Amino acid sequence: MSSTDSTPGQVTDQPSLSDELAQAESDVERARERVTQSMMALRKEVARQVDWRSWVQRRPALVLGGAFALGFWLGRRR
Repeated sequence: MSSTDSTPGQVTDQPSLSDELAQAESDVERARERVTQSMMALRKEVARQVDWRSWVQRRPALVLGGAFALGFWLGRRR
């Protein structure tokens, strides 16, 4: 939208307040969507990292060694 400046005969192109508000709302909505996507990706990654089944599947020797060490330690405590 064009509006006149304080100087007569001079026209400047300035976005209206409603255009700026619409742009700000659009920016906020895009940011909200990016945050939502990031949170969902983080939630999936945390769930994957703490899933004991995937640990056993990816590192069976390490898990077996840890179970053996824990059993040995618990057995020696008595």
